[in-house]
Amino acid sequence: MSAPHDNRLRALTHEDADFWADVVDNVLIVAVTDRKGIITYVNDKFCEISQYSREELLGHTHRILNSGEHGKAFFREMYQTLFSGRTWYGNLCNRAKDGSHYWVATTIMPHRNAKGEITGFVASRFEITELMNTKVRLKKQAATDVLTGLLNRGGFNASLVTALENAKRPHPEPQALVMFDLDGFKPVNDIHGHHAGDEVLKVIGQRLIELIGPDDAISRLGGDEFAIILRRSLKLMPLETILTKVQNLLEEPIMLDSATVRISGSIGATPITAADTLEGLQKNADVAVYAAKQSGGKQARMFTPSLHKTTMERAKILTEARKGVELRQFEVYYQPILNARTGRIEQAEALMRWHHPDRGLLSAGAFTDVFADSALAQIMETHLVQSFHDDIQKWKEAGLPSLRLAVNLSHLDLLNLEQQIDLFSEIRELNLEPSTFMLEVTEQMLQGRRAEKSRLRLRALAEDGFGLAMDNFGYGTVRLSTLRELPLQSLKLDRCLVRDIATNAEARNLLAALIKLGHGYNLAVTVEGVETQEEFDTVRALGVDYVQGFFISRAVSATELIRITQRDAWNPAKTTPA
Repeated sequence: MSAPHDNRLRALTHEDADFWADVVDNVLIVAVTDRKGIITYVNDKFCEISQYSREELLGHTHRILNSGEHGKAFFREMYQTLFSGRTWYGNLCNRAKDGSHYWVATTIMPHRNAKGEITGFVASRFEITELMNTKVRLKKQAATDVLTGLLNRGGFNASLVTALENAKRPHPEPQALVMFDLDGFKPVNDIHGHHAGDEVLKVIGQRLIELIGPDDAISRLGGDEFAIILRRSLKLMPLETILTKVQNLLEEPIMLDSATVRISGSIGATPITAADTLEGLQKNADVAVYAAKQSGGKQARMFTPSLHKTTMERAKILTEARKGVELRQFEVYYQPILNARTGRIEQAEALMRWHHPDRGLLSAGAFTDVFADSALAQIMETHLVQSFHDDIQKWKEAGLPSLRLAVNLSHLDLLNLEQQIDLFSEIRELNLEPSTFMLEVTEQMLQGRRAEKSRLRLRALAEDGFGLAMDNFGYGTVRLSTLRELPLQSLKLDRCLVRDIATNAEARNLLAALIKLGHGYNLAVTVEGVETQEEFDTVRALGVDYVQGFFISRAVSATELIRITQRDAWNPAKTTPA
């Protein structure tokens, strides 16, 4: 039985059919099709929004309006609903005749004949293009990094989910995840201010867009960390070429208002496969980034299972080291340095040792990752300075003459100004004289992009009263002008120069020439790695100032150093050191 308002509507329509047709035409976009989807009727509003004439639409299906926005599954679900006799509701994106897209909120109802059979469909729509565009804009804003205009972490995660779904399809296209952060970015903020840092990030973002293009996802995850999901780009060039181009664009100078700055990147990459997970992919890329950093930065590394193993081992050693710091397992040892003329110990090189509960006494070379971790390194350096204070006091109480302590700066990044300032401030706070310390630098610290900044920092340390020594001289290639340009006091010849000097005249002549070279620059010369009586006698005869090596002593505790130093001055011709 029909409801009363149905009869009323029939009466209204019967009395003024034209009026109600006008109402529909002014409000709704209407189309009628037969059972096969052939368009049999469209109203004027349909023609207006689609830009097609009635003649161009009648006799065709709605495929003429297909925008490509919706996949096959979308239309399959629509037709299943309609042919089951139910009404379909949804939002459709159509393509107008000029190629522009428009959105319509759509209701499609099956039309039945007197027998109840579906003979066609009636679609009524109204335009919602502005509403949908607003939703798209808001969604994009929510996924966009405000500073650079790249995707933010949320947008990146959504893109990575899509990439994983693509990887699980039959015959997937190659994809790769690339992550990197900027080497040298922190000094830009420290020296030029955060505004300059923001400008650097925006320039990097724009360069990435120009290189990669809009079809692959480019993200700023936060800070100076970026990520790229490569797909289309891999059709145009190999991954290795893309990584090289990314590194090159990072190293291009960036012009700021106050200065021109240079940075680089530590880049990690991993392929995206069907077997991966969201978390696993990011971990793999992080592992590759870490490997690039450990290799000195300014390079790209691909993820491999061996890198994963290395990372697990590093994580284990760092966990053990944190516990070791709490349990006071770390101790400063000292390797004596002998004055070759007086036979007395006047210097000692400070070396960190770890009393590992399972692996025994470890030298610093066995736990270099501890120094690479900034938080742990800061704790270790604080411990180092406190040990200097306590051990110097212990030596004074034992009546020892003042020893000069050699400290190798290879584990302390000269560019990390904040950490350096903290370290040397602690030395002053504990009333330790800067002149007590001989800071050893290596040639690697004076090469490449860091060279000039390293030199400036070393000159400042020398002005503060710290002694400077060039360590491992002769192992690599140091420009002789460096010996003149830096305020050095000492030259330490590498242990590789000591091999065969007792039996090989050429080795002796080379060592003699380098000792004379050091003296020519008014530097005290130390020979490292002396292990036998013959080597000791030879370097002493060649006129070296100081001798260091196992022949004199291995690195020992502060207490043991008292015993060694209190011995009578050595007569090398008669006495064999311990």
